[in-house]
Amino acid sequence: MKAIPAKLVVILLFLTFPGLFMVGCSPVENYTKTEFLMDTKVDLVLYGLPVKEAEYVAGKIFSEMKKMENILDKHTPESDVCCINAAAGRAPVRVQPETMFVMQKALEVAELSGGAFDPTVGPLLELWGWDVGEPRVPEPWEIEAVLPLVDYKLVEINVENSTVFLPLPAMKIDLGGIAKGFVVDQGQKLAKKLTTGASYINAGGDINIIGQKPSGEEWRIAIQDPQHPREWAAIVPLGEGSVATSGDYQRFFEEDGVVYHHILAPQTGMPAGGDVRSVTVVAPEAITADALATAAFVLGREEGLQLLENLAGIAGVIIDSGGKVHVSSGLAAEIEILSPEAVCSEG
Repeated sequence: MKAIPAKLVVILLFLTFPGLFMVGCSPVENYTKTEFLMDTKVDLVLYGLPVKEAEYVAGKIFSEMKKMENILDKHTPESDVCCINAAAGRAPVRVQPETMFVMQKALEVAELSGGAFDPTVGPLLELWGWDVGEPRVPEPWEIEAVLPLVDYKLVEINVENSTVFLPLPAMKIDLGGIAKGFVVDQGQKLAKKLTTGASYINAGGDINIIGQKPSGEEWRIAIQDPQHPREWAAIVPLGEGSVATSGDYQRFFEEDGVVYHHILAPQTGMPAGGDVRSVTVVAPEAITADALATAAFVLGREEGLQLLENLAGIAGVIIDSGGKVHVSSGLAAEIEILSPEAVCSEG
């Protein structure tokens, strides 16, 4: 059994040439800084700033994102999520405003998707071994024993007291499907305060873009081809906004000739999909794109696309198991199909 590491799902095509770093106070074409956060590589690019100012701003942004990670990472001792899980079945836990915001958003998307996205999926991810990087296929009886713990409707939130409570012992929240988007958004929120130029953050495929390219051209987002991960299936033009992708080719393992991926269906406890290889969502914020990409993947091609169509300001691209590209109406006139095997289908 061999686990495959996560792969970058989307990339900004303008990063063809390295940034121009200049000494002194002259503005640079772009300044790039990369760090490892949230178990993935995070790229930050700032435009139109002198080198020293760009270094200062980038340091502040990464410091803010690290702070958010420490609040929301279930593996970080004393994080809000860690404390919530430890107190499951015993007592509500007072959380910071950022955690409350993410939890409310997570439960909102859970309700919109009929539970396809569920922040209480923690026990299932743990059972499958994804938490420790040693994935395995659980026995059916093991999955059945854990499923009663996975139900977002059981989560008790008290906004006035800023508390979160998991009523059943052994319940666990996992915000991995939404927290990365939130952290990216927070980084860009600070960037907007500290600079008036364009900037983008890419955290393993969760992208948030602010401002225009210096050339005035649109940003272009390339979507990875699930069947040929080193190639692109399509390109989506974008002004400001966010993009996130969920795919079955990012993290998976093979056991007894069967391939299992990490996106689990909360209702069954098994890997979701079957008719979907990847879902890319375009939204105003990365937190929304992140959660909806997971939800649409779990729902499958028809229901997933319908979910995206029904939400104002949201657009999406679903690549099915046969390599066909299905596009929501909001992107149908703009998307560029690259894969010769992919045929674009609207809706």
